[in-house]
Amino acid sequence: MAATRSRQLLLDVYSTFLQADKSASLNTSTALPALASQIAEATGKAKELFGPDDSSKKDVESWLSKIDAGQEGDVQLPPPPRPRLPALYQSLEKQLESKTYLAGTTPTAADIALLGALYPTVSAAGPSEQYAHPSVSRYISHLSHLYSTSEVKPWEPAYEGMPALQRKDPAQEKKEKSKAKADAANGASKEAKKAGKPEVSAVAGAAAAAGATNNKGEQQQQKKEKKEKKEKAAAAEGQEGKKKEKPAKGGGGGGAAAEPSVPSPAMIDLRVGKIVDIQKHPDADSLYLEKVDFGEADGPRTVLSGLVNFVPIEQMKDRWVVGICNLKPQAMRGIKSHAMLLCATAKEGKDGGVEPVYPPEGSAVGDRIEVEGYEGQEPLEQLNPKKKIFEAIQPNYTTTDAKEAAWVGPLVGATGEGADQSKPRLLRTAKGVCYAANFAGATLS
Repeated sequence: MAATRSRQLLLDVYSTFLQADKSASLNTSTALPALASQIAEATGKAKELFGPDDSSKKDVESWLSKIDAGQEGDVQLPPPPRPRLPALYQSLEKQLESKTYLAGTTPTAADIALLGALYPTVSAAGPSEQYAHPSVSRYISHLSHLYSTSEVKPWEPAYEGMPALQRKDPAQEKKEKSKAKADAANGASKEAKKAGKPEVSAVAGAAAAAGATNNKGEQQQQKKEKKEKKEKAAAAEGQEGKKKEKPAKGGGGGGAAAEPSVPSPAMIDLRVGKIVDIQKHPDADSLYLEKVDFGEADGPRTVLSGLVNFVPIEQMKDRWVVGICNLKPQAMRGIKSHAMLLCATAKEGKDGGVEPVYPPEGSAVGDRIEVEGYEGQEPLEQLNPKKKIFEAIQPNYTTTDAKEAAWVGPLVGATGEGADQSKPRLLRTAKGVCYAANFAGATLS
């Protein structure tokens, strides 16, 4: 039975921490929550088994009770060997879509018990069933590498034959837009003819539409270049101490306020992503080569991260992350990285550890992450490396005592409470606050 396998796996995992007399005193026929409590008392590892607080303990005990009853919620766990996962697994699939573990950010007794219950069924499922339940497959695979025993072997899902991502070809998308504009112009020509207005040929209409688009693009580009020149001139004047004030118009009122050129955290494009593929860089021992899904139409981005010496590859697979998505692409050992993972470094420095920041649970790929007080402001399309905007903002990223990700500083141009230099402004989505699993007072970069 599934619950029997769960009990045995719990005992196998913690057997090395049990003295012979204490191991003999365990009642292996008792309910799973009670057995986990006995193991926690005998090993002194209550936090590992039940999580760091009462809330996580309650969640773990609830899961253990469900597993003990042969159920996951309303889902009846199948007896092995059964190669096909039942349709009702969709309930567990949904719960695991945005989670690495059942209760909290580290594995608990609930995860070990569920691994014991499901491993024979999931590992025997065919590729089509695995593709239909990718989160369940990913979850069991990840745990099988963490808790391998004589009965649970490290298991990898089937990758060969996995359905390919449907990506739009940017060139094809551009052609489709041009065709749509031409069709619209053609339609307008026909409508004008019906209404007795001078007829405009479809070709002329399309050309006019294309010309208007081009003119608009040119105007935007000119405006952008003009703005950059102004900002450079203002920066140069500030360095030389020669900042000038515009004379007031009409003698009494002040002139229009100049557009602020002070770097703002709202300029940084932070988004929720999910690692869908990872391997080591072929020419750099310290780099991971990742494919990260940020919910974009043209598919996952290639991202390079120097995390090999800090986070095992098993813990990076299918991980939810926070990406900095408007940095200029940077080549690293011959491969371009098109984003950067936001990572927390322990306050003691890298010797204390480095880990990617997690988005809030329930997040979806592509969700925008905003700094409190800067909501609704659009980030720059791409940061100009010469302006050092990210370099100015990054030193103020940190984690609070509660391990929540934040940016410390005032609101640009604010007075009163908004000008507080020491206020932590949390990084959040509509689902909640981003966080580091292990580091308080960390630096983020």
